[in-house]
Amino acid sequence: MAEVYYVSRKKYEALVNELKNLKDLKASLSNEIGEAAAQGDLKENAEYHAAKEKQAETLIRIQELETKLRNAEITDDLTVDHSEARIGATVTIKDLDADIEFTYTLVGSMESNPDKGLLSVKSPLANGVLGKKEGETFEAILPRGPKKYKLIKLEYK
Repeated sequence: MAEVYYVSRKKYEALVNELKNLKDLKASLSNEIGEAAAQGDLKENAEYHAAKEKQAETLIRIQELETKLRNAEITDDLTVDHSEARIGATVTIKDLDADIEFTYTLVGSMESNPDKGLLSVKSPLANGVLGKKEGETFEAILPRGPKKYKLIKLEYK
């Protein structure tokens, strides 16, 4: 079974746009390769080799995007229990040991960016909070060991 990629509608549309641009680039590179090949000896033709390398990278990225888009689940369309922390939720969590609060939006791995407050549901911290209700305490198994937290606030925007 193929991996499901959870993405927001905005991210999905950005990926579709990137795919379109890459397909346009692929066509352009094919022309460049044809023109470079027409110049003769391909062994010493730097333009030809650079275009072939760029084409290979582009084809790999196109294949990746097509797979991800084919297996994408748009989180905006998911029906989830809003009384529990699920993908798409914005959670304020308190580190019970350090007495520090922080806020994250739970997202799919393709959108994860903790510095911008976007936490992958596959991360250890998100794994600990998933399914929890506001006010519940939970333990997350972090690389440095288990740590206790409390879900202070849960909202869906």
